[in-house]
Amino acid sequence: MAHNARHDDDTYHRRSIVEAVFFVLTQQYGDTLRARTRFGQFREPVLKAAVRNVELAP
Repeated sequence: MAHNARHDDDTYHRRSIVEAVFFVLTQQYGDTLRARTRFGQFREPVLKAAVRNVELAP
């Protein structure tokens, strides 16, 4: 693969981690948001991620 000036390996790795986390969240909690308001739609995935962190805690 050719080196691309805009391609940062560290940023790409973070993106792959974020995509993996969103994949797990959508598999476990569903792919739709139930909140109606914009604030609720922002808050819902944040709370789902927090619940996931609590579930994974030892």
